[in-house]
Amino acid sequence: MIMFLQSSASMSTCHSYISAAMAASLQMGLHRSQPETMNPIERETRKRIFWTIRTLDTYIVAILGLPRTIGDDDIDQEMPLELDDQYITRETILSMPDGQISVIAGANAHTNLIQILGKIVTDVYPTKRIQTEASKNTRAYVVSDAKVREVERDLQHWAKNLPMHLRPGADSSKGLLRCISNESSTLLINPLIY
Repeated sequence: MIMFLQSSASMSTCHSYISAAMAASLQMGLHRSQPETMNPIERETRKRIFWTIRTLDTYIVAILGLPRTIGDDDIDQEMPLELDDQYITRETILSMPDGQISVIAGANAHTNLIQILGKIVTDVYPTKRIQTEASKNTRAYVVSDAKVREVERDLQHWAKNLPMHLRPGADSSKGLLRCISNESSTLLINPLIY
């Protein structure tokens, strides 16, 4: 529903649904790190659900110019493990075979990029930094040069730390496309989705 509303430009309604999803996830404690006593499937599902909602929330508040629902300091949930579903069982977490690429690696890289967008919303375009000049009746943003440079460093760090199969270039995109095509049917039928 959220994806449909976002793509059909019903942003206010979309924001309402995302806010409801975020409120439910916070009430369920999805933003908190889970105890090891919880089975691996449930732990990973909770991570994936939370980070998906967080990503959608960050997109919509950036588009609408609204404040973020929850601050980074209030989250201690880890990123999902970069493993395909078949390597996560109720009893244990298995290792991915050498040379195999998990779709979750791409999802995590995207989530990390969205966290930088969230930082931009919070630090570069915050509501409190809008100043109105009384004589000209105009509004202006006052942004610290250090904050802009910090975001630039974060983006460079993000690009530098991308896994090789996600970096731009002919060789890397073939491996990723192969990975996505192999996983697409699994993601649709498996209960552990992202």
